[in-house]
Amino acid sequence: MSGKSSLVFVLALTWAIPTALISQGMNLGLPPVYNFSKEQYHAGAQFWDLRLDAKGISWMGNSSGLLRFDGIHWKLHPLENQTIVRSVGIGGRQEIYVGGQGVFGYFSPAPNGQLQFTNLSDQLPTSERQFADVWDIEVTPQGVFFRTDNQVFRYWEEKVTPMFPAGTGLFFMGFWGEELLVQLSDFSLWRLVEGQFQPMQQPGSFSSGRISGILPWTHDTLLVTTIRDGIFSYSKGSFQPWSTSDDAFLKRHTIFCASLLPNGQLAIGTALNGLVIMDRKRRFFYHFNKKNGLRNNTVLCLTVNAEGQIWLGLDNGTALVDVPSPFTYLFPDGELQGAGYTARKQDGKLYFGMNTGLYGLEWKSYYRPEERTRFRSIEHTSGQVWSLTELEGSLLMGHHDGAFEVRGWEARKLTSLPGVWQFQSIGPGKAIAGHYNGFAAFHRIQGKWQFESVLDGFKESSRLLATDQAGRLWMAHPYRGVYLVQPDLDQKQVRSRFFGKAQGLPSDLGNHLYSVQGDLLITSRKGLYSYDAAEDKMVSSPLLDRYLDQGASYRYLYQDPVGSIWYMTQDSFGLLRVQDRGLEKQVERISLPQLTGRLTDGFPFVYTVDAENVFIAAAQGFIHFNPIAFFNQKKTIELVLNEIRASGEADSLLFCGNLSQEALQFSVANLYSTLTFSFGVPANAGSKQVQFSYFLEGKDKNWSKWEPNAVLTFNSLRSGDYSLYVKARTLSGQESNVLTFQFTVLPPWYSTVWAYGLYLLLFVGLLLAYLTRQKKRFEQEKAQLHNRHELREAEHQLKVRQSEEAINRLQQEKLEAEVTHKSLELASATMHLVQKNEILNTISTALGKLKARIQQQPELEKEVGRILKMVEVDANFDADWEHFSRNFDHVHSDFLKRLGERYGHLSPNEYKLCAYLRMNLSSKEIAALLNISVRGVEASRYRLRKRLGLDTDTNLTDFLIRF
Repeated sequence: MSGKSSLVFVLALTWAIPTALISQGMNLGLPPVYNFSKEQYHAGAQFWDLRLDAKGISWMGNSSGLLRFDGIHWKLHPLENQTIVRSVGIGGRQEIYVGGQGVFGYFSPAPNGQLQFTNLSDQLPTSERQFADVWDIEVTPQGVFFRTDNQVFRYWEEKVTPMFPAGTGLFFMGFWGEELLVQLSDFSLWRLVEGQFQPMQQPGSFSSGRISGILPWTHDTLLVTTIRDGIFSYSKGSFQPWSTSDDAFLKRHTIFCASLLPNGQLAIGTALNGLVIMDRKRRFFYHFNKKNGLRNNTVLCLTVNAEGQIWLGLDNGTALVDVPSPFTYLFPDGELQGAGYTARKQDGKLYFGMNTGLYGLEWKSYYRPEERTRFRSIEHTSGQVWSLTELEGSLLMGHHDGAFEVRGWEARKLTSLPGVWQFQSIGPGKAIAGHYNGFAAFHRIQGKWQFESVLDGFKESSRLLATDQAGRLWMAHPYRGVYLVQPDLDQKQVRSRFFGKAQGLPSDLGNHLYSVQGDLLITSRKGLYSYDAAEDKMVSSPLLDRYLDQGASYRYLYQDPVGSIWYMTQDSFGLLRVQDRGLEKQVERISLPQLTGRLTDGFPFVYTVDAENVFIAAAQGFIHFNPIAFFNQKKTIELVLNEIRASGEADSLLFCGNLSQEALQFSVANLYSTLTFSFGVPANAGSKQVQFSYFLEGKDKNWSKWEPNAVLTFNSLRSGDYSLYVKARTLSGQESNVLTFQFTVLPPWYSTVWAYGLYLLLFVGLLLAYLTRQKKRFEQEKAQLHNRHELREAEHQLKVRQSEEAINRLQQEKLEAEVTHKSLELASATMHLVQKNEILNTISTALGKLKARIQQQPELEKEVGRILKMVEVDANFDADWEHFSRNFDHVHSDFLKRLGERYGHLSPNEYKLCAYLRMNLSSKEIAALLNISVRGVEASRYRLRKRLGLDTDTNLTDFLIRF
């Protein structure tokens, strides 16, 4: 098995690395380590090889296949036989060469950028295909070389050729300077010359062990790392042990891989104890293992990017060690990892106050890895430490359990007064300390500080203390207010004066105080204030208005010995860097968003030892910050495209980020209603503090706001041409390159030229159809008008006929009315005649009786006889019968005429009887008209039935009515 050297990085190094240019800084803390788990990359646990392409994208040989990581997105590309990828090589034409178990070949991008695998081992003859694993791949101008345990295969001019006789044992393949070198199992060294491996003449062999890496160290020296025999140097034709103070450690824990960092340090991956970084003095500078950050102690491979970050392939996962980070982390209380509160360098020692106690360490510029965890716990200081203050050469500690004077590794208790916050000098040999319930006085007697007394007159918790230029002592409590304090040690009391809203502050509460450039500053919820002695009130301070956000609520201000001013708000943390620029000072505001959320909540603290060493209290331990390394870093971030996907009625991968992204142009059909662009930032792997901004020309007018979303989604874009510009930046302000994508959203099929031609044809067809239809409609309307005219004429004729019929009906009704009237008149006349005849008969009878009585009176008898004749004449119906029969026939449709024509043998009285029966008169009424008795009428009716020939079942009256 062979370790991996970082080919890309090694080729970029010069042979000479001037030691004077290398600044390693203090190594007290550990740089951040970012571990990646299977849940993130969705692949196997083991990582056998790591390579970086020109964009910084990581390509990893994994137990599940080839993994691509662009800093944000993981993508797995398995081999055909689903085997392990043991080795990876980066080609010059976007090929990614891979070797696995019994297979090797390369991935290359398809037209849309999607990687496709080409199996090169299929070109081998059957006799050469019986190999196990491909351990190394090296890409050279003379071809691509794949090393197995028994053979090296060369891929050159589309052909695969074995380079050694069958059965040859091979230990290592790598670069010897610029030449490709192979170590055989007999330890002989062979180099590539004009496409063939030839034995090296000097050195001809390396009998000191199996090589795991070859690295350039100086212009005339190579370092050779071995699996179990340590490190050797090659110079002037010979190998010599490269001795270090930790040779036994390296031999015992097996060197799998090695690489050089940009600052000249040496990174060594071991099989049993993690990663070791050695400085140019051959000292262990850092040591990372499972105890302090790594997920696993077995480092199978490593590679270094241009910024000096180290990628590690582990036996269980992968990790990124951010060695060049200006931030390192230390935990003075070890595994407790309590919160930090204060720190101080005193008498060659570095002290850290935490919520678990006070811890110390000898101050040194270099610490061996095991020394960084050897903090000494200062006896009798267990518990909450609030402050460390240097007064007149002594170190005083404020503690939850009282006040202490610290000397070396001991702490002498000054008082058991509960809760001492901090100390403030009020004169030579005199100090005042704020505690939970006011103030206490201390004196320095014979070089030792002594507790004197508690001061009366003030009972507020006094945590924040500061003096102004006039020597006035001020105290602030966020929930009690700001006070001008006047201690009187002789009287053992304190006089105080409250300053709040009535004295110029925006509020009575929420105020803090600090001393900056000798001035007292009150930080309120609405900006900075200072005391104006002339007006005896608080006024707004313009001291930092040019550099800090006006009106912001600042929770911390601290000016360090270097001159930088540290600040903290609710949402940000940083410093004002003051630099001399000739006759004036230049102030630069530096934001440190990397620390947001990490600091001790409510108790911010910064302690500057010198220009390279700043310690910041954190929620877990302390953060060591190197400003020089921070300001000198030239880290650039590169934005890369991960993929472009279109979705809507269908889903399509338009582009995968394995092709050149310069001026990328594409078209997308309108059926895809959503376009999604995803991006990566390889140089920022492991950190989520990246923001993105874009400008979509053709839709937007300005760049978007900076947001942390690496995926851009555009919905329902109209058809047309667009240009998308995208850039990224870190929260510290470093911006990436701008990626540009030009694309066209094609119109829907109904908006294409062909569609418009079809629309024209359809329009012409529709126009012709319309004209034809209109003509036909005209003819139809003409026919309809004709038909309508005829219909109206028919309706008119019908109405005329109906009118005529109505007139006829009216006339008929009139005639019927007249007939009815005449019938009524006839009936009336008949009834009148009946009544008249009845009266006349009565009169006639009466006159007959009277005439018989007056026979003896001739004149009277004569007169009665004359009257009787008149009555008889008037009762004679014969004269009126003819008139009656005419009217009767007129009313009853010639009844008597028809009756005479059919029954001409009837007598006149029978005709009269028939007429009266037709009129439906009763027998009594008929008897009066005929001047006969009712019985006579009945006899006449009987005779009439015989004369008419009616049977006994026929009703005579009904027959005559229907006749």
